[in-house]
Amino acid sequence: MVRISPIKPFLPKNPKEFCTNPYDIIDQQEELELKKNPNSLIHLILPDGTGDEVYENAKKALVQLKENNAIIQEKIQSIFVYRQESPNFSQQGFIMGSSLEDYDNGKGILKHEYTRAKPLADRTKHITITHMAAGLVWNVYKSNEKINSVMEDIKKQDPLYDFQKYGYRQILWKESDPEIIQKLKNLFKNEKLYIADGHHRCASANEYRKLKIKEGKKPTGKEPWEYLLNYVSSDDQIKVMAYNRVIRKLPITEEDFMKRLNEIYCIIPVTEGFNPKEKHEVALCCKGKWYKLEVKSKKFANIRDSLDVAILQDKLFSPVLGIEDPRTHKNIFFVGGLDDPKEMEKYVTEKGNDLFFNLYAVNIRDLESIADLGGVMPPKSTWFEPKVLSGLVIYHLGE
Repeated sequence: MVRISPIKPFLPKNPKEFCTNPYDIIDQQEELELKKNPNSLIHLILPDGTGDEVYENAKKALVQLKENNAIIQEKIQSIFVYRQESPNFSQQGFIMGSSLEDYDNGKGILKHEYTRAKPLADRTKHITITHMAAGLVWNVYKSNEKINSVMEDIKKQDPLYDFQKYGYRQILWKESDPEIIQKLKNLFKNEKLYIADGHHRCASANEYRKLKIKEGKKPTGKEPWEYLLNYVSSDDQIKVMAYNRVIRKLPITEEDFMKRLNEIYCIIPVTEGFNPKEKHEVALCCKGKWYKLEVKSKKFANIRDSLDVAILQDKLFSPVLGIEDPRTHKNIFFVGGLDDPKEMEKYVTEKGNDLFFNLYAVNIRDLESIADLGGVMPPKSTWFEPKVLSGLVIYHLGE
């Protein structure tokens, strides 16, 4: 169902100094600190400047990184295994190319979210001018013992990289044996990939591919721009966390809000914040007071509608709070990667917001089922952690 390919990427000379978090989770303070290092990926993914100057500066940064030998291109095609390890959690997957045609036709690489025009245009322009992909699209496959076994065999080699960063041991292995690569190609022919993280990066790579075809380039299955740079892991190797919702200001009175909320949920006052233990249970901090919410009606038209994020959006945020498009509405924002209710409470008691909704994490099987049916989940439904490093491999898409 999906065609994979080895890649011949640029690799960093000093990965610990070079690699960063994905561009969209780097805050201003971290960005300023990273930019003190002339050989950091930050200059490529978040260059200085305004307007189109940003993309030209990214191109210049790429030239400088090459001249400094901060990144060096591999001479042979390979597939990589990438593992992140800590005492509490570890995950691993392949880094390789996957056919963008299989994304475009919706048969091999399946999405579960819509993209937004502005970030898509930004990433597309970045790729078009630099001809490089430095951020990994995170895809998952349904756990497959044979594929997982190949991964374990590759890990028996000495690693290419082994270093600590962001609280995790970061390990990379390289496999260049044509027989093993062909074995993986054959195994993945029967699989589908599900986008976990990186819908905009995936869509922008496909826009670049379509641009090349429009220019008269013929897809042969061997062109770098026909493939997506991705990290591909088994669905039993990942940790899905809740992507919580914060409402800045209630547009109605607290009394009216609680009445409308009671139409959807059983409302149980609690003495302190907590993390929900199952689907259809929500922890709400409303103006400093905590409530346990339990969904009243559990009759749903489909899996998508049964998601806690969908219930909130369809039955509360849109009709009651007037938040029709949570991707652009200014009265809502999202908090991922936070599991301490005391820290959640501070968003209300110290940061001036009215509501914090602490959700139960979406099950990865629900994500896969929705994608299989061609469905789309509400924006910001899932948060994955740890984030995979950007810059561990840099993929040249061709001029």
